[in-house]
Amino acid sequence: MSYPPTQAQVRGGAGSRSPDVDLLLRAGPFHTALRAAIEQSGLTLEALQHRLAQRGIRVSRASLSYWQQGRSRPERADSLRAVRAIEHILGLPAHTLAALLGPPRPRGRWTRGGSVARRYDGLLEPAPALAQTIEPVLGPSDRKMRVFCQEDRVRVGPDRAIYSVRTRVVVRALDDDPDRFLAVYCAEPGSQARDIVPTAEENCRLGRVRRHPQAAVIAMELLFDRRLRAGETHLFDYEFAISSPIPSADYRRGFRYPGDTYVLGVRFAEEAVPVRCFALTQNGVRQDGVEAECDEVDGELPLTPGRWVHRVARDVNPGVLGVRWEWE
Repeated sequence: MSYPPTQAQVRGGAGSRSPDVDLLLRAGPFHTALRAAIEQSGLTLEALQHRLAQRGIRVSRASLSYWQQGRSRPERADSLRAVRAIEHILGLPAHTLAALLGPPRPRGRWTRGGSVARRYDGLLEPAPALAQTIEPVLGPSDRKMRVFCQEDRVRVGPDRAIYSVRTRVVVRALDDDPDRFLAVYCAEPGSQARDIVPTAEENCRLGRVRRHPQAAVIAMELLFDRRLRAGETHLFDYEFAISSPIPSADYRRGFRYPGDTYVLGVRFAEEAVPVRCFALTQNGVRQDGVEAECDEVDGELPLTPGRWVHRVARDVNPGVLGVRWEWE
C-alpha cells in the first residue's frame, strides 16, 4: 500500500532540514528532536495523527503532545511502532528517532513475597506530605498484604470537582496475622485535609485517622474483624467524601507494590461532561532523589451515554494509574 508523501518528503527529506534540526536528530534528547522534526515538516499534531491512522496506528493527540514535551515517552510495542511510522512520515532515515530513546526502562513485576518495608514518598504529590502523613501510622500489617483486586468509583459533580471516591478492595495475606489496611487520599492542591471525610463502609471498621496539617492528605486505618492467615483474602469497602472540593482534571491511584487487577470508573454530572478522556499511566516510583517516569497517555477512552468512563488494568506494576479528562 502506498501513502501520500508528507510535506517534508515533498521538500526533499533530509536535505531540506536545517542544521539545528539535524543536530537534534543526532544528539537528542528524543522529545526535543521529535518536536523540531514535526515543526520542520509543517504538519500539525492532528495531521500527524491522521497519517498514523492511515497506517492502522492509533495514537492520541495527547500522547503525541506529551512525547514532544518530554512528559512521557513511547515504550510499549504499539508506541514504538508509531515512532517508526513517524520517521517515515517526516521523511527521516529509519531509526533516527528510535535511537534517541535508548534502552527501555525496566518494568517487570516487583517481588510479591516476603515482608518488605514499604515507602510512600515519591508515589503521589505532594510527596513530603504524603510520607509525613502515612509513615507514623504504618504497622506490621502493611508489609504482609498485597492488593488482589481493587475498584475505584469516582463521582465528579456539576462544578467539575471530585466529590467522592468509593473503593472496593480484595487483599491477599502474604504472611500470617495482618488485621488492617491503610487507605490514603490526596485531594487537589489548595484543598484542606479537614474537608476529606473517611468512612469504613463494609466488612471493616474505622481505626486511626491522620490528616496532614497543611496539605490535603489523609490516611485512615481500616480494621478487620480477624487476623488473616497467609494466602487468605479479605473483601471490604470504604469511601472518601470531599465536602469542599476543587475542580479536577484527573484522578490517580498510586500503587507502591504490584497488584493483580485494577478497575477505575469515573461518573460525571450531567452539567459537567468532558469533551475527551484519556488513560494515564506513570511507571515507577520516585526514590532516593530519582524522579519517577513521566506520565504516559495510553489512549483516548470512550464516555458512555450514562456519563461513565472506565479503564481496567491487569498485572499492575508499581506507579500510578488514572484517568485524565479535558473540559474544552
